[in-house]
Amino acid sequence: MEELKTSRNINTKISKMIEDIGYDKRILFTLKNLGPQRFSDLNDICQMSKSSLSKYLKLHLQKKNIEKRIHNKAPHYFLTEKGIETFNEDRPNSEDQLFYINEINSIYIQCTDLIEFYKKIGVEESILFQILELISEIGDKFFQMNQNRELFLTLFYIFLNSVLTRDYKFEIKEFCKHYNVKQLRIDFYVDKIMSSKCGFFMFTRDEDVFFFHRDDILGTITLRLIKNQLMEEIIHINHKGYRDFYDLDQMAENIAKQLIKMDLIWEKILEPFEMLIEKMIIKIALDMGISKTFLMDIVVQSEKLSKSEGGINSLVNIIKGSEKYEDLNIVSISESTQRKLDEVLDKIEGFCPNCGKTILKSDIKKICTRCKEKFEPQELLKSIDKANEASLKYKKKMLKQEELIICPNPECEAQVSTSWEYCPVCHSKIQKKNHKT
Repeated sequence: MEELKTSRNINTKISKMIEDIGYDKRILFTLKNLGPQRFSDLNDICQMSKSSLSKYLKLHLQKKNIEKRIHNKAPHYFLTEKGIETFNEDRPNSEDQLFYINEINSIYIQCTDLIEFYKKIGVEESILFQILELISEIGDKFFQMNQNRELFLTLFYIFLNSVLTRDYKFEIKEFCKHYNVKQLRIDFYVDKIMSSKCGFFMFTRDEDVFFFHRDDILGTITLRLIKNQLMEEIIHINHKGYRDFYDLDQMAENIAKQLIKMDLIWEKILEPFEMLIEKMIIKIALDMGISKTFLMDIVVQSEKLSKSEGGINSLVNIIKGSEKYEDLNIVSISESTQRKLDEVLDKIEGFCPNCGKTILKSDIKKICTRCKEKFEPQELLKSIDKANEASLKYKKKMLKQEELIICPNPECEAQVSTSWEYCPVCHSKIQKKNHKT
């Protein structure tokens, strides 16, 4: 288990260091530092598309820079002596690496009290190293907080309850009892750390709380998968226009399935993690400049978050620009779930009573562009929750009218319609005669 944690940390560092290295050298750099790798491993670490990776692997094989052999019963790529020489040619200067080393040294000096405290309470050295690495990811924001015993215990609590340290799980009441600290103080510093935008994500499952960081392996891969999904959608919109339906739940489920295959998350935390992914999708889409009205249409179609207290409202808050971690993470919110329209977006008149689509104040035809039904202004829905109900009801009705089959791609389990040309999930071409039923 310890080797796996160390490997994940190293992979994350490698992924960061290669961001400014050309695609051809990234493969050599990874093999030199991490040893033999499978295609899937290189794809995760080198941050390039599968097609680009295949192209550069083929090029390096032709030049004898790498070779492909069976290792641990699976094909792996190995760096050759010629590859080492090729990598060392025109190697960039080490100024960035020197800066990185100096930064680590500075952080270590500032953590003297923390290190002494952790040693005093018996924290294992391997865990101490990982926490110091975490602090290096947080940076100056951590040192702007009052450095005291309760902060140090809270950071230790966050580490023990990380998604990536599932074997260390330590429930809050037992943790406070064991380390003789009031839960109120741990809750205070959790709130302080989350509010200070230190890069953490947090979600809950019943009474259990889980954390991960945007720069750890789970955070980097999740963010990358979300951005890839959104880029594909932007391309589709520009090439073919908008789809009739946008299934935010399905998007989150597909990303979560990939993370389960990588053994980064597990079944018991799947549903709350999918809810968090939906929030991350909306936040990243907003940051990418995707239309707020379009995002509102996606939000009201989410069945998964409609089951969570304050879930839909938190998505609306994100669209409005909220940076509160209570909105960005899966946290129960005590606000009313019947949020009125005038609290959302000024340019929206209401929602179609038939299908829940957003109706803008500039829509003067009084005909919904999605369901083509006529409406009167006084009939428009003014509640997010009512729009969500109408949208889900309309979607289920329309799906029943279509013949749904399983995508013909054996690696994809999405339900598709025979009337579609391509699968919206994996983009495989749908050929009726080849369908699996």
